[in-house]
Amino acid sequence: MRHRMHPLAALLILAGSTAAMAADWQTVASDKKRTIELDRASILQSDPGTKVAWGRIVLSESEAAAAGYMTVKALNRYDCRNQTFATIKRVYLDADSTVVKDEKVKVEKDMPIAVGSVDEKLWRDVCKPADISQLAKNAARAAQSAQVAPAAKPEVRTADYRPARGAEKAAVTQVAEAKGEHGAEAPTPIKKNFIDKPAPPPRAEPAERAPEAPARAAEKRASAEAPPEVHRVPASVPPPRPRPRVVRTAPARIESHAAHGPAAAGTPLAHHEIHWSYEGEGAPANWGTLKPEWQLCNTGERQSPIDIRDGIKVELEPIRFDYKLSQFRIVDNGHTVQVTVGPGSSLQVMGRYYDLVQFHFHRPSEERINGKGFEMVVHLVHKDLDGRLAVVAVLLERGQMHPLVQTLWNNLPLEKNVDYSPDGVAIDLNQLLPADRSYYTYMGSLTTPPCSEGVMWMVMKQPAQLSSEQIAIFARMYPMNARPIQSIRGRMIKESR
Repeated sequence: MRHRMHPLAALLILAGSTAAMAADWQTVASDKKRTIELDRASILQSDPGTKVAWGRIVLSESEAAAAGYMTVKALNRYDCRNQTFATIKRVYLDADSTVVKDEKVKVEKDMPIAVGSVDEKLWRDVCKPADISQLAKNAARAAQSAQVAPAAKPEVRTADYRPARGAEKAAVTQVAEAKGEHGAEAPTPIKKNFIDKPAPPPRAEPAERAPEAPARAAEKRASAEAPPEVHRVPASVPPPRPRPRVVRTAPARIESHAAHGPAAAGTPLAHHEIHWSYEGEGAPANWGTLKPEWQLCNTGERQSPIDIRDGIKVELEPIRFDYKLSQFRIVDNGHTVQVTVGPGSSLQVMGRYYDLVQFHFHRPSEERINGKGFEMVVHLVHKDLDGRLAVVAVLLERGQMHPLVQTLWNNLPLEKNVDYSPDGVAIDLNQLLPADRSYYTYMGSLTTPPCSEGVMWMVMKQPAQLSSEQIAIFARMYPMNARPIQSIRGRMIKESR
């Protein structure tokens, strides 16, 4: 008796074997933290109007050190007619391409393609019409070149302005102080490439001039008869990229908010440079003048935190939390206590998925509700594939002991900027969330330099509780690490009924 294979199983096998044979990874989008690529060789027709393809996100070394993996490969199904996509499978790999985690998505969700997003670029690359005969020729040429080694010939390389992965790590210490807790980065100047340039033609001699010495005249005649000299300035080509390696000894600091970026410990300050803080010369009132790229801290129109009041009461869409039991890394980074979590925890709101990256604490709470402040607040920082940020704020009041926070305090490192991941200890991230999931929401910014705007804030209405002893432990490290309240400037605030 013959058994028919399930279509999805056959699809997974076919796509997996195609990706393994001869991947053709092409960059779709990139920044200093990650590169998003599409394997064009893996594009397959599954059903009429539907295609599948492998894509991947390759993290920088600093991001990989915090995440615990270097690459995430995803097998996606693209509906070319309805402009939607769904993820079928994810594979997490370390720097040595060893599988860290392999998961099949239990419930495939067809997500609409947002205009101007990375998803739209991937969808267009997968679904745009292609010349099948040309694709077949390209595949045949690729297979032939893989079997027959090409004759040796001088290599012609195109200058690549992106820093090599090894150089990225070295550059961390140079740009670390230009990053705030939220991980936003100052723009890096691009070096121009130089090519061969002919020397300018010899200038014409005047008709009448004093006679020259015989030796000088002979020299000029020889120069005039010689062909024009070509000045060759070598192209600025970066060295070959070394094999990525995840460095875990680091203190690669991912500080507060939004991928709150890596800031290497012990980075020397430039002469007369003032490091940002919550008091003294580096206090919040001066953040916008400390660096040109931090001007938004003083001039921005949508800054956070705010005093949340006069919100429009509506039927807000519930936040769909999907938090998992996770191991963690904890660090006292000089501004707060920050906890980086493993992959797999996320939320969905307003049609977008955001991965939980890390969370951290402020004392007192940065947010106020109708003028009322709270003992502390925990900010859960999420990021989507397009780099958009969403922060969930859970207010903390004095009351009963919090079991998850106690686990964190039990594992505090003994020194600043030295992170620690306890073996065999995991936290249930759902314990951070209140039972009542109603919330306020508004558009704001990071609450630390560079104060980048466009961050979606969701402040939970119901506070969680910490014991007096737990609050006192944090207060010994950070008596005050909260940015002052910023102007609302007419922004819309919505709240759950």
